[in-house]
Amino acid sequence: MSENLTPASLIQTLSGIGRALDEKSAEIADLDETHVRLKATFKREFAREFLTTPGSNDVRRYTAEQNTADLNLDVELAEQVLRAGRESLRVLRDRLEIGRSLGALLRTEWNS
Repeated sequence: MSENLTPASLIQTLSGIGRALDEKSAEIADLDETHVRLKATFKREFAREFLTTPGSNDVRRYTAEQNTADLNLDVELAEQVLRAGRESLRVLRDRLEIGRSLGALLRTEWNS
């Protein structure tokens, strides 16, 4: 927000934050779906590797972990991107609250 706060600039800023919130919410929905799909793929491939590998349970588990490590990394990275998106959404909401508080102060100042 600028140093010369006017009702018009506050409205413009709050409208921009509102649009950004809408866009970020849609982005998070897409990120969440990507994460869920990657996680399901990883679990399916891990299970396939585990079930088709001969040997003891430890050998089967370690083999499955080794053979699906790239998929697991994709899941972890998607989860990190999702967390970052959610944090960005939280920051936008905080900015909106600050703008609302400034709006109340501005109304008080204009009514004085």
